[in-house]
Amino acid sequence: MLQLCAVGFTVEKLLLPLIEEMSKTYDVTTVCSRDKTSDKLKTRGYKIQNINIDRKISPFNNLKTIWNLYNYIKTEKFDIVHAHTPVAGILGRIAAKMAGVPIVIYTAHGFYFHDNMGRFKKNVFIGVERLGGWLSDYIFTQSTEDYNTAIEKKIIDKSKILTIGNGVNLEKFNPWKFEANPILNELKREFNIKDEDIVVTIIGRVVKEKGYIEWVHAAKAVTDKFEKVKFIAVGDTLESDRDGVKAELDQFVKENDLEEKVIFVGGRSDIPEMLAITDIFTLPSYREGMPRSLIEAMCMCKPSVATNIRGCREEVVEGVTGFLVPVGNYKTLAEKLIYFIENSEARRTMGENARKKAAEEFDEKKVLERQYIAIEKLVKNKVL
Repeated sequence: MLQLCAVGFTVEKLLLPLIEEMSKTYDVTTVCSRDKTSDKLKTRGYKIQNINIDRKISPFNNLKTIWNLYNYIKTEKFDIVHAHTPVAGILGRIAAKMAGVPIVIYTAHGFYFHDNMGRFKKNVFIGVERLGGWLSDYIFTQSTEDYNTAIEKKIIDKSKILTIGNGVNLEKFNPWKFEANPILNELKREFNIKDEDIVVTIIGRVVKEKGYIEWVHAAKAVTDKFEKVKFIAVGDTLESDRDGVKAELDQFVKENDLEEKVIFVGGRSDIPEMLAITDIFTLPSYREGMPRSLIEAMCMCKPSVATNIRGCREEVVEGVTGFLVPVGNYKTLAEKLIYFIENSEARRTMGENARKKAAEEFDEKKVLERQYIAIEKLVKNKVL
């Protein structure tokens, strides 16, 4: 089995549980571009082959990637190729089909086209996904909305698609593990967070489409009204993601004297701990698939304010586990944050509701089991 995506970040943050589960039955290799994360995973014993895969449309480089993938897949004679992420998903499926791989699977972590995209551009990407569907023996979607869209837009036949959901490790993201934990006091000292401060957190790559511009504007509006509030941003900017927004954010923070209020802490591995010191979680993205960071926050009993987009609206129950706000509207984002700041009981109740929903619907074990069962059926039908 080959698991395929563009970068090591995706392998580490999204695919390791799947790779580990499938490795119990299959000989699993992972292909992605070489980076620090993929090198680190190799030292941890994961079987990784590096082939450069751009994360954007670049005809010459994309054709080169297809050729390199084709040669590798053909040489290694994989029985199953399971592709992830939009560009890598298309290139990988083309190469796998050319190489005659018996089973080609794609997981839609979120179709690239979305509601806020122009009609022409959206139709182009729907056409690309139809090509991807033709190249696929099976598609997994993480969101029910993507499942319905795939059928409605004729991306793939209903018999070849399954919603698997998204999930996290409920034991790892368990708020009761961190009660009276001295590590949390160390984190608070690190970021100069006082016991009376309200902490508002965002987790995600520092790129424009994650809604960071709206997030810092909301931070200004909130901190103009409340003194004891800290905004914490957890996330890196990948080399392939650089869109200049970090410089814009830094300038805004400096111009508005927010250095002590808005803190960018970079990528971190202690996400459960960061969420444990959080009071309110935010995700003002322009597009998502089925965001894992939001589920992680729910598991940690945190109420959320997220944008009313695909994925987020399957995870957040309006007024029950958090609030949904329009894309690009920092004023409404600020209003909902202010509501939570002024209503501690609402934070507590909605946080508890969020944990219940996450435990019922977003258990990682169930997501992995759905994929395993579906893949086993495909293998039996192909008689590999």
